[in-house]
Amino acid sequence: MPSRVARGLAALRRGTVLAAVLGTVALAPAAAVAQEASEERADYPVVLELYTAQGCASCPPADDMMLELAARDDVIALALHVDYWDYIGWADSFADPEHAQRQQRYARRHGHSTIYTPQVVINGIEIVEGFRVMQVMEIIGEQLRRRPDIDMQLARIPGDRLQIEARPYDHVAPVLGMASRRQAMPNAVVGTLSMGDAAASPEAAVPAAPPSDAIGDDIYSVQMVRYRPFDEVEILSGENAGLQARYANIVIDWQLVTTWDLSSPLEVTVPLAGDDPVVVIVQESGQGEIIAATRLR
Repeated sequence: MPSRVARGLAALRRGTVLAAVLGTVALAPAAAVAQEASEERADYPVVLELYTAQGCASCPPADDMMLELAARDDVIALALHVDYWDYIGWADSFADPEHAQRQQRYARRHGHSTIYTPQVVINGIEIVEGFRVMQVMEIIGEQLRRRPDIDMQLARIPGDRLQIEARPYDHVAPVLGMASRRQAMPNAVVGTLSMGDAAASPEAAVPAAPPSDAIGDDIYSVQMVRYRPFDEVEILSGENAGLQARYANIVIDWQLVTTWDLSSPLEVTVPLAGDDPVVVIVQESGQGEIIAATRLR
């Protein structure tokens, strides 16, 4: 008999979970928009970060959405489990305090005073409540139509190592011009978050910024992410007591590789242990816009 992990991965490939929860008809318009866009940018996926918690009663719809998105090649969907709701009755077995710290940096960047679950951040610049599935799908479609700036390739090489090669496309302005263009962009998200709309979700205050809130002194940071494709958890207490929860693309490691000013091609090799999928993203320092991402499953 197949293991529960194997069964879960099969469900991801079939892409049936979200349709069963929300209805295929309801998702069809947004899915069609995203599919049309993905045909033009299949090799340059959108990065979606979901901040979630096993003890959050509002999170299961967003977690189910992740099961659907995990099967797509044009989206790199990453679930970052947080621990700030552990005290209400159930400790999240996947939580990492660093996930909440990353979420707090986004909040400060966008001028928000609270963080909450479920919260979605798309390409570092769009923030939306995670249970608003249709809105998430529409934003993904919009982001897929954006012109990519970076060509990036990954390769596993002997000795448990990962080779990262990246270069700006010819249309990208010189690094100083690019910095000016991006810094001129508004820090607030396009769809301004109303805390009143998120009242059904748990919220936590964002602490003051530490002395340095930037990842590096150069304009962009190159980051490597590892994730577990699927797991199931039987939740025994708290707000979701009795739920057999299914989770996709659970982040297990997120680290800075190097910084890059885009003035010349990038080539770097880093250790890569194990068979878990790996994602590399290029993000504006200070945790701004994600301008490139690619993945090896």
